[in-house]
Amino acid sequence: MASFTRLRTIATVMIIVGTAAVGAAAPPAPVPSAGEAASPTFVPHVPEAASRPAGWPTGPTASDGTPQVLSSIRARPGAPLDDDAVAIAAGGSDVVVVQHVEPLTPVAELPTPTSLEAALVVARVGPEVVLEADLLTPKALEWLEQVSPGLPPEKIRELRLQICQQVIGQHIETLLVYVDACREIPADKLPEIRKNVDQAFDEQQLPKMMEEEGMANSLEFEQRLRSRGMSLERMRKMFFERGLAQEWMRKNVASNDEVAHGDLIAWYQNHLDEYDYPARAEFETLTVKTGLKRSRTEAWEILAGMGNEVLGGRPFAEVAKTRSEGPTAAAGGSFGWTGKGSLASKKLDEAIFSLPVGELSAIIEDGEAIHIVRVTNREEAGRTPFLEAQVEIRSKILDDRRRVAVDDYLGKLRARTPVWTVFDDAKGTLNEPVFTAGRPASQPAPR
Repeated sequence: MASFTRLRTIATVMIIVGTAAVGAAAPPAPVPSAGEAASPTFVPHVPEAASRPAGWPTGPTASDGTPQVLSSIRARPGAPLDDDAVAIAAGGSDVVVVQHVEPLTPVAELPTPTSLEAALVVARVGPEVVLEADLLTPKALEWLEQVSPGLPPEKIRELRLQICQQVIGQHIETLLVYVDACREIPADKLPEIRKNVDQAFDEQQLPKMMEEEGMANSLEFEQRLRSRGMSLERMRKMFFERGLAQEWMRKNVASNDEVAHGDLIAWYQNHLDEYDYPARAEFETLTVKTGLKRSRTEAWEILAGMGNEVLGGRPFAEVAKTRSEGPTAAAGGSFGWTGKGSLASKKLDEAIFSLPVGELSAIIEDGEAIHIVRVTNREEAGRTPFLEAQVEIRSKILDDRRRVAVDDYLGKLRARTPVWTVFDDAKGTLNEPVFTAGRPASQPAPR
């Protein structure tokens, strides 16, 4: 109540001062000197209020013709509010109600907003949000820049989503492990771990990426990333997530590296077909093409002359390089190891797996070309022995064990960590994602 009474007193004083300021025009009172005390009759100069607009309406004029400015201060300070309301309704109040509309100032047209595709939420893994920018690596963005010229916007958008759909599975697995690590690691330890990983990123990873992009310093690299909807801080975060997830995966999926000898033999026996190999041979050819350029008789004469040169002691590779017209003439006519049945020409296939090693064949006709072949090496069909295969078998067994352990671990994480993506209901086709700042619903919104 004391505060309210004080407010009324202040309002009364303001009206008295205001009346003096806007009353009849009078010559300004002299300003007292520094040593002169202010007398009770001294009225200080009150500057004109600058808060009202230029077009603010004025009230009745004073006796000297000076217009009076309408004030929003109540005419009877301290009086009950209801009294003024009743008086205004009855038309007997001295309170003048003013309605002033300030003219609108033209505002410059704002630029048309553009869609922030890089900020599109494409997945959620527990509390972690996956943005489109998280899935589009600098390499992917560079490829998009190369293929984008001339493509319509909808096609570019489709390419971006296709890239996201291809890599989102692996990214989600990483975040599943990362979220699990954050559950278990004490919260006060994570900042120190993040600091160490960020330091490793700046010292090892960042210089490589800057070199690949041709950037002289990190500021230029940051500008390049931001032009693509990415940032250096975002890349540090992703590097930390991957690094922590890899370490946590190794901790929780520690497989036994010991493989019993009996397990190796059992694997070999159960996968014998994988260690069977067909006959294969290395060979070389002299080739002359027939057709419109020359007759069959001319081609035979040319090829026969080439064969006679070899029989006369000239190196096979030298003859092939200078006169052969086959696909490997520049390499001396030599073909590497070739499995039986892998050649398109059945006549050549039969020849190289039936001729004695080191002997020239007769002229072989095959469509629009004729050949002379010589087998330089050949191995008959067989099976890789267990002693040679056991090292490879051990690696396969360990890989299978680790794959099973990883699948089991990720299965447990999926059971307790909610996962959502924009592609969940696509079933092989792309759905058009929507921008959202809230938690995605488990079911797609009706279209």
